[in-house]
Amino acid sequence: MTIRPVLVAVFLLSAAALSYEVLLMRLFSIIQWHHFAYMVIGLALLGYGISGAIVSIFQQTLQRHFFPVFITAIILFAVTSAGAFLIAQQIPFNAEEILWDNRQLWFLCGLFLLLSVPFFFAATAICIAFLYYQKDTARIYAADLVGAGMGSVGVILLLFWLFPQQALVGIVTVSLLAALAASYPLTRKSRLMAIVVIAVLLSGFLLGAEFIQLKISPYKSQQQVMQITGARVVAQRSSPLGLLSVVENNTVPFRYAPGLSLNARNEPPPQKALFTDGDGMTVINQFQDDIQQLAFLDYLPSALPFHLQKLPSVLLVGGGGGSDILQSLYHEVSAIDVLEMNPQVIELVNDTF
Repeated sequence: MTIRPVLVAVFLLSAAALSYEVLLMRLFSIIQWHHFAYMVIGLALLGYGISGAIVSIFQQTLQRHFFPVFITAIILFAVTSAGAFLIAQQIPFNAEEILWDNRQLWFLCGLFLLLSVPFFFAATAICIAFLYYQKDTARIYAADLVGAGMGSVGVILLLFWLFPQQALVGIVTVSLLAALAASYPLTRKSRLMAIVVIAVLLSGFLLGAEFIQLKISPYKSQQQVMQITGARVVAQRSSPLGLLSVVENNTVPFRYAPGLSLNARNEPPPQKALFTDGDGMTVINQFQDDIQQLAFLDYLPSALPFHLQKLPSVLLVGGGGGSDILQSLYHEVSAIDVLEMNPQVIELVNDTF
């Protein structure tokens, strides 16, 4: 029996699994805090480790029923990769409450176990492929490694065009294509049944994609701001560097000037808030070429260097919403260099707003 369909399936499954691991880091940075993104590596290894133990114990049975188990494991990876994340969002875990709420440790353990399930199924499928085709270990390993490499790079590129929840559906689609490839050696009847199951699942995921919403921690600043009457998101951009959200409020206007002196006589101009992954708030000030509109910036703590000496040039690390640039303009700095890692921030500030 030809091994090519299995190699294609392993390649696509490995790409989907590594894409899912990278995507979970991005998703956790948004819904929780970036510190929890790195636990994804641990829970992926947990899933792979448990799978290795199970396959080792039941290897003879799994070899006898290779194709049904192989295809089922791939389909279950597709189902649980989306399902586990959706269920995980319903677990009331809040990192800030760990210090006084003992339940949070149990919630965190639950998250670990739940999100390791997709990796368990992915590892099971790949592991039994090694068992069944022992003479072709090198080819399977090559398909696994190349798929993993392309998947981990591919999802980063994908995140420049899709929001994370949309990329999740893309990963499910790739894994279902892996199941479709794996079904090729089956009998015509069995293959037709597998195709029907895969088509139904794929249709369900594609139709339900628009209903996948990210449940961001209520302790993040954007969630706090959205509780104020009149607040609304007017623009969003997403990339591997962050989910950018621009919020305006015409009912309760933003007056963001941290550390503003009581001696300030000018209030800030109309502002829009810019959040990265639901936190790290900066503002985009409305500036109509009247330099006096920026007088309030001279009463912030960050204006101190401009009062110590005349600065011919400045280097700003992180452009944000542009307040530091405007402050430098107000103090007549002739050369302003800005290092901004995220080009979408530049596009929002320079073009959109």
